[in-house]
Amino acid sequence: MQEILVGAGECAVEVPLFAELGGYGPFKGRRNIGVRDNLYCRALTVNDGVRRNVVIVTDVICMDQKLCRMLRMELAEDFVLYPESIMFIATHTHSGACLSSCDVGYGEANEEFRQNWRVAVRKALAAALASEEPVKALAGTAPIRKEIGKRRTTDDDKHTDPAIRFIKFVRADGSVKLLLHNYAMHGVTFGPAQKKASADWMGDANIKIRKRGLAEMPLFLYGTAGDINVIWTHPNPAERHLNLDWIGTSYVDDLEAGLNNCHEINLGPCKAALQAVEFPTEPVDAKEYRDTAAKLMEAGNPDNRLLVYTCDRLEEMATLADNGFDFRVIRDLQVLTMGDLQIYALPGEAFLAFGEELRAKSDAAFPIAVSVANGDAGYLPTRKMFEQYPTIFSGQNFGAFGFYEVWFGQGKLRPKFKPEIEELIIKKLLEMGKKTQG
Repeated sequence: MQEILVGAGECAVEVPLFAELGGYGPFKGRRNIGVRDNLYCRALTVNDGVRRNVVIVTDVICMDQKLCRMLRMELAEDFVLYPESIMFIATHTHSGACLSSCDVGYGEANEEFRQNWRVAVRKALAAALASEEPVKALAGTAPIRKEIGKRRTTDDDKHTDPAIRFIKFVRADGSVKLLLHNYAMHGVTFGPAQKKASADWMGDANIKIRKRGLAEMPLFLYGTAGDINVIWTHPNPAERHLNLDWIGTSYVDDLEAGLNNCHEINLGPCKAALQAVEFPTEPVDAKEYRDTAAKLMEAGNPDNRLLVYTCDRLEEMATLADNGFDFRVIRDLQVLTMGDLQIYALPGEAFLAFGEELRAKSDAAFPIAVSVANGDAGYLPTRKMFEQYPTIFSGQNFGAFGFYEVWFGQGKLRPKFKPEIEELIIKKLLEMGKKTQG
């Protein structure tokens, strides 16, 4: 096999006191009062001697497309990299400071934190480049033996991600330089009572991987988990933090049990594709949006906070439409190919089915799908969900799951996606993947 050099680096991202923590609903005002566990920026570099592919993972709820585009160009210039070969991924913790606003009111960006992140990215990348060395890549899957997740949108379909996908990067002396692990499940362990920064269950799993000596550095890649939550085991919201240890323990137990179920893969050559794609959206009509808001208030409970929130955002979108706002959604899709390994990156919270279909249809020997990468686009539901909720009045509880994923685009002041978005994104990513294998 071609000799490949792999680097790994990390840097904690300092969270300023009183920076708002993103997640768990609008206008919660969750101001950070201290660090429960560090948020990290981690970098992986794969160098085939001609090109480097770079994966940068940060413990935040989402990435910001403008920030990623700007920093990608800076890093490409300063570290002599191809821009399309730099991928940014969030772990989607709901207890971290925000690089950008999520939905309106779900956590405001903190400028000091943004600057801290930029510094951490550079330090992590520089450390990765300085540590590059030849390794073997051993890839495999570790079955989930005890249920830790639940499908959030329906009780009829209980399917969750059945296995952890992993790659061990192993030195000649047998030590594991880095353990990459990929799984699809939301980082929503705590609930809104949590006011300390935390990397959630993914961070806890990374801590346990290191403590058990499974690798010098762990690297979690967030899968397509738009419809998969952790199991709530504690009905008292104040005790939901107790979920963290048992979920992390169960996950790492399963990962460790499957680590010998692996085979060597080739990591070269390194290729990449990055493409801005317009996502299909429904047209925005100001009168229709105002009429819908009025009808929602008539049909629903005015004490329902999310209903009022939805109507406020519809009114704001109508105002934008009156002022000629361009509502088109153009987002970056990306594929990194490293020999047998192929990483497909989606910018929103894609449903589990996106990742499963990408892996099933990919020509790569070891494909991985990640979401909340390079930017944010809100939820990316399957066609089945659009059929289940054909109008904004389809759900009985406005703001509940189902309604939330399909009709909550106005939380970002974004139009509703069209049902064909699933097919379009998967088709584009597979096409891009094929080109990087040529």
